[in-house]
Amino acid sequence: MAHPDILSLAGDTPLVAIRRLNPNPAVGLVVKLEAKNPGGSIKDRVALAMIDAALDSGELTPEKTVIEATSGNTGIGLAMVCAVKGLRLTLVMPSSASEERKRIMRAYGAELMLTPGQLGTDGAIEEAYRLAREHPERYVLMDQFNNPASIEAHYRGTGREIWEQTGGAVTHVVATLGTSGTVMGIAKALKELNPSVKVVAVEPRPGHRIQGLKNMQESYPPGIYDKRQLGAVVAVEDEEAFEMARRLAREEGILAGMSGGAAMAAAVHLCGELESGLVVVILPDGGERYLSTTLFAPPQAQGARLKDIATGKPVHLSSGPAGLYTPGPSLDAPAGAEAWRRAVTLDVLARSVRASGGEALLAVGMADMDDRALAAARAACASLDACSEQTRAEMVGLADDLGVRAVFPAASGALERMLEITRALMRKGLCYEKLRSVYFDVARDKAYGSLSHADMAKLALGKTVDLAAYLKDNPQDFTLLKRVSLQDLKLGQVVQTEWGSVRPSWFLQMAACPLAALPRVSAVLAGEGQVFPDLENLRAIWSLAAATRPEAWMACGSVRRDAAEPDLRETARVMGGYRAVRLWLLSVHYRRALDASDKTLAMWSANWRKLRDTAANLAHVAHGAEQASAETLAAVETLRRELDQAVEDDLSLHHFWPKLFAFCRAANSAAAGKKAQAADAAARLEGLKAVDSVLGVLDESRMPLSRTDWPEEAARLDREREKARKAKDFASADALRADIEALGFRTEDTAAGLRLYAAPPGLPGGEDQGAQA
Repeated sequence: MAHPDILSLAGDTPLVAIRRLNPNPAVGLVVKLEAKNPGGSIKDRVALAMIDAALDSGELTPEKTVIEATSGNTGIGLAMVCAVKGLRLTLVMPSSASEERKRIMRAYGAELMLTPGQLGTDGAIEEAYRLAREHPERYVLMDQFNNPASIEAHYRGTGREIWEQTGGAVTHVVATLGTSGTVMGIAKALKELNPSVKVVAVEPRPGHRIQGLKNMQESYPPGIYDKRQLGAVVAVEDEEAFEMARRLAREEGILAGMSGGAAMAAAVHLCGELESGLVVVILPDGGERYLSTTLFAPPQAQGARLKDIATGKPVHLSSGPAGLYTPGPSLDAPAGAEAWRRAVTLDVLARSVRASGGEALLAVGMADMDDRALAAARAACASLDACSEQTRAEMVGLADDLGVRAVFPAASGALERMLEITRALMRKGLCYEKLRSVYFDVARDKAYGSLSHADMAKLALGKTVDLAAYLKDNPQDFTLLKRVSLQDLKLGQVVQTEWGSVRPSWFLQMAACPLAALPRVSAVLAGEGQVFPDLENLRAIWSLAAATRPEAWMACGSVRRDAAEPDLRETARVMGGYRAVRLWLLSVHYRRALDASDKTLAMWSANWRKLRDTAANLAHVAHGAEQASAETLAAVETLRRELDQAVEDDLSLHHFWPKLFAFCRAANSAAAGKKAQAADAAARLEGLKAVDSVLGVLDESRMPLSRTDWPEEAARLDREREKARKAKDFASADALRADIEALGFRTEDTAAGLRLYAAPPGLPGGEDQGAQA
């Protein structure tokens, strides 16, 4: 007999026994395959129940549009139900949701409205609620988070099915927490049928990456959720959940999603603790919907392994565009070496990602609304906006000199984002207002101190904070919005908010800067003195208000000269160029302190000149299309591989420098004398350029042209000049040199012959013009 429509197939999903993954033969372990629903997930039940309830009540009529916030599965279920019933549907979801889910929803005819990915599902919820509230004549909100139909779908369906399919033998049910309707409905049904059955809910850790699940402390807790109705709530780690999903496929032939892996991981632990019983695990959907994520991707075999200070373990950045972030220098010291050391270090990481075919963007945050910025503006007798713009232009110029490709988001351009963050934290009860200042309540963040490994109970605040000068509820709380001073009011340097006239704190500024500038915040590099409280506060703000969770938190060593931080411009003058400065900034491992003594600067200036001269010598000899020798090609390949190894080992470039300088010595020997082979020189030059595309210390645009690239007229004039020089006709030689320069080139005489530069005039050898001052 044919079914009346596809919706009649929802429910009655099968149980499948687990054999190889079950650690305890005395305990039965079965999974309920909700992917067998017609729409492919457990949310088909909920979607049908909510739509039917809205139609039966008369709230939903054909002229209205169903609207709902979703991260995927509920949206697919609603799209399928609305397609069958002829209803219009708008789904609000984070842009970070998997591409498979978006395509399925569109295939069913749903209209998608995407919200910023870094705001997670909470951002989608806020937008859906706003639209439904402001346009009740147009939209009907399903509100799965507060809709009793969500519980009823599992009370009448899933829970009773489990009872019937197990013949009442079930002792435990394990399910994950998302909207929580699944665990609440199953618990309600089984409590009536057998109160001894325990429903175990699986909750991810704060800052988790398991799509579709909720940590009830960091997200909006659903109104239908009542923890008291559950037998237990257990936590599961991201990687354990992901690995269990992979093992389900490899060892049981079941392709399940991320949340299914989380539920299965918890169930395996539970089976190991029980003496007997029958455990039923809810697998909410199939793994096909996660193919655009890293869940089933091959292990990352390439790319930098970055030491994460939060865990002490190396991590790879996941696939997709990488967003790298570091707090920039203060406006009163825009050329401070420590911030630029961090920027150069991340620039190397970004270059490495791009060299391997990936995408990477570096952002250097500008706190242009804090006390130091105001002091700099007042000292310059300029407006804050003018000072910020001037300093930003100076930083962009320094970045160009150093070969750093970055964006410089200013906090003043992210003001609304800062207020949104504060409002979100306020709604969640994570901050409070006191005497027109707004403070983050660290006691409400259970993970506070975890990144920096700070023991809050033993923190001796009195040594660093004048407790009497603070009016916070707790001296450990940190400022989000600071009440302005009379001088601020007088000069109009204030932000008007519902809490009064304020200025954002450095923490809030640095938290807001990268959110609009980067596709995601993948890695953060701060100074070693900024780990606590600066990075700890950024982590708290991002994880609890913006769903931003960097994969790698990194700390960079200090840079000091006579107890003061060096100025990059003066250092470039001393070393002879900004690219020499870049080499020095990369000379030791980023986690170590960097020496700025005269002796060290002189040594790395000389090293930089050796690299520059090697490139110039090779360029002078390199020409022709012959094949380089096997020995040369092997040396070039070894050099590239050694750089890759150094970068992959937590950016350990200090291991690479001796190998690079040894390569240069061999290259200079091969390029000298009458036996120099043009093809070998060309291959070595290309190898040097390849490694420099990651290191960025040579600046290829200022290197001499290789002989192959010389215009024929310039080559002809040079041959005539060499004849004149041999004949000691120096007047003719000088005239011929002037003729070459008249073609638009800069020349330099060396022992190996004339070098030709296409770059604008600067110091000899392509040194940065900024060093001439």
